[in-house]
Amino acid sequence: MIADVFTQLINPSVDAYNNETGVFLGEARFTPTLESEKALLNWINYGVKPNSLLMLESNFEPSEQYVPITPNQTYHQKGVFRALVKDGSSGRWFPIEARITYDWRTRSVEPGLHFNSVEFDNIQIVELVESIY
Repeated sequence: MIADVFTQLINPSVDAYNNETGVFLGEARFTPTLESEKALLNWINYGVKPNSLLMLESNFEPSEQYVPITPNQTYHQKGVFRALVKDGSSGRWFPIEARITYDWRTRSVEPGLHFNSVEFDNIQIVELVESIY
């Protein structure tokens, strides 16, 4: 169980799945804005759910089942969010993962696998755990 207060979050990614079929669509890696990093830390530390999250420089590695998206259209998916979080007391980094459902859309005007910004809304945590080996 996660009990420490985390002060920093790096290397976020989401393994995306089709919400209806469960088919793996691919992995997205991105950089959170400072506001989104703070919102994620508040959610992890205190259970304060963010209204939305803005991620920058999103790169998507598609699976063979991926169907290209339409820019600026909202998609409802489920996924596994992963990141490293830094313990404020010890300075140690811990991997975490959360099974989530979410709505997302790119703000890009052209289709592709790299997006300048992606917005996540309606995020629901199904389960949040510290990854332990």
